Amino acid sequence: MTRFRWIIATLVFTLFAFSLQPVQAQDLTMAVGIKAKAGSEAGFEAALKAHMEFREANGDPWDWRFFQVVVGKDNGSYMARSSNHTWADFDEYFGSDFGQVADPHWGATVQPLVEDSWSLIDQTNNELSRLPENMDPYTLFNVSVFYLKPDQQMAFTEAIGKYRQVIVDRGFPFYWVVNSPVAGAEGPTMALVGFAETWAEMAEDPAVEEALVEVYGEDGAQELFEQFFGAFHHFENYIAMLRPELSSGGGL
Repeated sequence: MTRFRWIIATLVFTLFAFSLQPVQAQDLTMAVGIKAKAGSEAGFEAALKAHMEFREANGDPWDWRFFQVVVGKDNGSYMARSSNHTWADFDEYFGSDFGQVADPHWGATVQPLVEDSWSLIDQTNNELSRLPENMDPYTLFNVSVFYLKPDQQMAFTEAIGKYRQVIVDRGFPFYWVVNSPVAGAEGPTMALVGFAETWAEMAEDPAVEEALVEVYGEDGAQELFEQFFGAFHHFENYIAMLRPELSSGGGL
């Protein structure tokens, strides 16, 4: 039987470390992905670090967390994420005077070292997610984005909810977040991001599968696995690492 730990381990560069600020109603995240020009990575990071320091010194009202893909097809690429926003926050942020200060600095210092970039907005599903009380220990994020079959979105959501309930009821120390894009990405998709302190935590845990069988029975657990895997036509996976030295706004 397929092990549930695989689901957690593959639970995109939606990159998704979340600061534990008070969650706002719409819980939106702006994500900006960046690929540095080949051979300029060291210079890019130096320029990026200086730019983030410039943003903080000039009163950037948003915190930005930077991550880097360390396993996956976009290995080496970066992403900045700013979380816990509402749609109205975007009006205020992008209509502020701050952009007139930050944008020229980015264009003069970082942009010449950028090969490609993209952005999206995603939304957290708090009912399907399970966040720890303290995010500080987590520096590795195992990210999967599932390309759902249009008629199976509810089935996928239901399966994740059942997995979550068993994990919470049994007190397993697994934490993750579930996001869906609301602008700038293909759909329908759902991204699941597992949190880890070490690489060893990526390993399978047969105790979770055993708990699912205890709760649903052998046949019921198998039906649940089939419901999960039958709801998407493919998925993409990568592992990202937090880069706190490139981030702004203090700790997670």
